[in-house]
Amino acid sequence: MPFGHRPIENSLVFFVVLLLLSSIGVSVQEVLEEEPVYFYVGCYTARTDLFKELVYAKMPQTCIEMCEHQGHRYAVLAAEKCFCANQLEPQQKQDENLCHTRCMANKAQYCGGVGVHSYYSTTLLRQPAPHHLRMVNSSENSISLAWDAYGSSKLLLAGAAEALAPQTQQIANFLIRCRVMQTYSTLPAFQQPEFIVQGTETRFELTDLQPATLYNISVRAICVQKQQQMGDEENECGHATIMASTEVGLPSPAPAQPKILTRTENTITVELAPVHNNNGPVTKLLVIVEFVDNALSQPFDAQLLGSWQDAQQNGVPYYIAAELDYDRPEDNRTRHFVVGDNKRYGRYRNVPLEQLSDEHNHQNQPDHVHISLGVESTLRNITKTLYTRSGHEQHASSLDDFSYATFEKGQSSVVALAVTCVIFGSCLLLSLITYFYLRYKTCHGRGLTGRGRNAHEMTQQTPIIERENNGYLVEEELPPTLESFKQQLQSTIDGFERLPRNALRLNANDVIGEGRYGEIITGRINNMDDGSTAATAAVRDSALHVLALDDLNGTTQAQLLRELRQLRKLQHHELLLDFYGISASADWFYLVFELQRVSLKRRLIESRQAAPALRLTVLTEQLVLQWMYELSSAMAYLGSCQVLHRQLTAYSVFVSADSKLKLSVFGPPHYVNSNRQQLDLCRWLAPEVLRHQHHTTKSDVWSFACVAWECCALGGTPYANVANGQQLLESIRAGVRPAQPAYVYGDLYQLLLNCWQLEPSERIGFEDVAFGVRQLMTSARHALCFDRSSSDTMETLPLYLPMLETSN
Repeated sequence: MPFGHRPIENSLVFFVVLLLLSSIGVSVQEVLEEEPVYFYVGCYTARTDLFKELVYAKMPQTCIEMCEHQGHRYAVLAAEKCFCANQLEPQQKQDENLCHTRCMANKAQYCGGVGVHSYYSTTLLRQPAPHHLRMVNSSENSISLAWDAYGSSKLLLAGAAEALAPQTQQIANFLIRCRVMQTYSTLPAFQQPEFIVQGTETRFELTDLQPATLYNISVRAICVQKQQQMGDEENECGHATIMASTEVGLPSPAPAQPKILTRTENTITVELAPVHNNNGPVTKLLVIVEFVDNALSQPFDAQLLGSWQDAQQNGVPYYIAAELDYDRPEDNRTRHFVVGDNKRYGRYRNVPLEQLSDEHNHQNQPDHVHISLGVESTLRNITKTLYTRSGHEQHASSLDDFSYATFEKGQSSVVALAVTCVIFGSCLLLSLITYFYLRYKTCHGRGLTGRGRNAHEMTQQTPIIERENNGYLVEEELPPTLESFKQQLQSTIDGFERLPRNALRLNANDVIGEGRYGEIITGRINNMDDGSTAATAAVRDSALHVLALDDLNGTTQAQLLRELRQLRKLQHHELLLDFYGISASADWFYLVFELQRVSLKRRLIESRQAAPALRLTVLTEQLVLQWMYELSSAMAYLGSCQVLHRQLTAYSVFVSADSKLKLSVFGPPHYVNSNRQQLDLCRWLAPEVLRHQHHTTKSDVWSFACVAWECCALGGTPYANVANGQQLLESIRAGVRPAQPAYVYGDLYQLLLNCWQLEPSERIGFEDVAFGVRQLMTSARHALCFDRSSSDTMETLPLYLPMLETSN
């Protein structure tokens, strides 16, 4: 009978054996390699759902063996009662001192306490960690993992008392790798980066993942092994893998607009192109009929969009005519569909168009028909639907149906051709005469000016750049020539760190942003042996701003020089994205920055929790206020360096893996989503910027308050009820400000209002903002509280409307 399954009558004997072994040079690790090893997991709140598995055991080893035999992960002890469980609730972990009840058969061990249970692992563990790797949560773009890691003080060796001797191996880090196994996306697959977390961590969230994709995730423990002569050596001392999937995402890209082939009084025949979805399977295609006039179309209300009968009851001019299945490969093809054939497709009847047209005409509403589509994607009981709306261009004539008019053969065609040639020849001759005449008058006028005309010293000879009394330029100072621009650029970048071109590895297909200077792509700085400061730093993922200098116009050249001069004023700061240096080739110019992919906007949106969760978000009030303080401190630093940000939004602020803010100070914000939509900055701009393009530090204060409001609103859209920039300026001048959420209290909202004063001189500065936020952090839940009351629903949060925040 194995030693691990024989009861030990006296645990003291076992410790004496361990001491003897250690005295003759035999390590505890060697003993552990020969005997079954279990772990004490911890003290947790008592669970009432475990009584159906009740058995009796007077010591942990007996309970462990019974639960192990039944295939359970944990043995749970409460006095002499033994339960078996497969899951742990991390939030129910209690202080170890609460589990103070001694076990009946072994007084050296503990078996629960009042209202608490002692948990033991039933798995034979020969390696330190990780154990019980599991997925605890997933979203469209992220997977949250958890695993169990136990310290040496929690070893339980074959039913004896806890091993008090330390292990010879200590976990330094966990190495996390992620590999795509199955995906619906046809986009180029880039290798997921590796992540290293501290050995004390037991949870990690993988972000920037592709929706509806199966990943093979491995977590490897890197241990430091003590050696007698060579010191410490790192090696892999345990690993675990898991297959996990992200949730299905909103279908992308949008399907092609249906092409109208023929029309009759009751029907419209359309051609439906094949539909592709990178974020999941295409399960159904919805054909939507809408009666519209020439007014501006608004998005479909998904709650009101239904069958023809539902449209009649709700009084809306749109309905679903057909639900086409796309669950087989042969379904996804070019097909012709007759709208209004009075047949049933799925849950909907395809009503003849005359039936609805007569009702609208009876109301004297001159409508015409648009055919739109909806793509439905369902995976693991989660459904996402994308509705696309056709425009008036659907009625335009197609080039395929256009026929060119030709002259008939005979004398008339010859005459028409001759008349056409005469007209064009006359126009060309008049243009040449006018050109030479104007050139002669210009040269002659210049000669007179040089010889005899009076030229007063105060006469304006060149355009004057308009300046305001406060000294800020309204227009940029344009370089006169391309060569002059390149000379100014060279003198500006002389102080920047230079990176050899061969040290950069570019991901040309991974475009994460695009602005007036060019694209932003991802890449990596590799190790080099040239001894430079940047080279000896490390291999780091980077964001590269790719500039094509020859393609920049005069205004853009001036703006680039201005931003580079501001960049020269800045030193390394923990709250700013690190600037690694510049690199140049014959045709391209690269600015290399630290790469952070998770924007503050995305972090806030993904933190939202739907009812019936007890809180609106997984974020704490203290952390949100900490982010506001860090952002105000970063902006105060920019102000001390006389640097204006000009485009401060939640999209230009990033959150690192350790939940620290990183502010981007150069170039445009990254794309808002995977569809490469660019941001419309007007919702974050101060009124003087919207009206006169007049940027100051106080205009950045206004933008900061908008970002702070987004933090409070968990990613809500500022001015969600305003459609465009012109209406926004009018609303701001009328006193409209972002609304105060119910869970944001007066002191914090008043601080934001102090930043939203219409007159810039009346706004507070960043130093005052940072001081005010710091004061609120002393009692965070008196500034805002994310607890959900019994009457709260998710709709109490301000809406996030990406279509209003992006450029059309």
